[in-house]
Amino acid sequence: MDENTKKLKQAVNSSGFPLQIGIEHFVEKTSGSHGWKVLYTEHSWKNLNSNNSGFIDLVLTDEFGTSIMVVECKRVQNTNWIFLLPSERQKRRRHARAWVSRSNGDNVKYFDWADITPDPFSPESMFCIVPGQDKKSRPMLERIAAELIEATEALAYEDLHLFSNKPDFVRIYLNVIITTADLSLCSFDPNDISISNGKIEKAAFESVPYLRFRKSLSTKPVVELNLEELSSYNLIRAKENTVFVVNSEHLNEFLNEIEIGDNIFRSFE
Repeated sequence: MDENTKKLKQAVNSSGFPLQIGIEHFVEKTSGSHGWKVLYTEHSWKNLNSNNSGFIDLVLTDEFGTSIMVVECKRVQNTNWIFLLPSERQKRRRHARAWVSRSNGDNVKYFDWADITPDPFSPESMFCIVPGQDKKSRPMLERIAAELIEATEALAYEDLHLFSNKPDFVRIYLNVIITTADLSLCSFDPNDISISNGKIEKAAFESVPYLRFRKSLSTKPVVELNLEELSSYNLIRAKENTVFVVNSEHLNEFLNEIEIGDNIFRSFE
């Protein structure tokens, strides 16, 4: 291989496109085992609420066209994403916040974020540490996740317009980041944090194939809560979203195990 070809190859491999194309190919190749397939790739979006726009790397759909994954592919090199778990209860979480669309012709029954309980259980964290990240800039995962959520909303609005004439339209949209980063959990007891130096004295670390990243990622004002609902708890929950973070080597496992049960769809009838 000559020097110019090496430089061109290095330029290609320094981008994230090969990972995105590889994941697209992998999903299609293994669709028979897990039932998911690629609906769109490099799908343009514009969120009319924020006026932000961009491209969704991949949109996946299940065999029924009712469960949708809005996917961002993130290639990093030799990096751990470390998620903090200060409570044992966070190790097995089943709740997730997803976008739900349900309509019957012009009658829109539900069109918003909602808490659902998809399988399987997984750890849930709101804190992610990326070693080497600029501490003065906005955390990378929060930035990627917030943009992904905006893209999911934009896609949901687009779909509602496209399928407005259907007698019974239902879709649930999951936010998913697929990354080459190793995913590590840092479990600890908050009592073991020294408030004099801000350090954890005792911690246990373990690798996981995927997890839920749940945080107040939306910047939109909450306007639909009435006075009785307007507690600090409800305000926080209304602005939270869930993003599934999946290690790319465990993608097949995730696609086989993720499931939105019929009982969840029936709850929005």
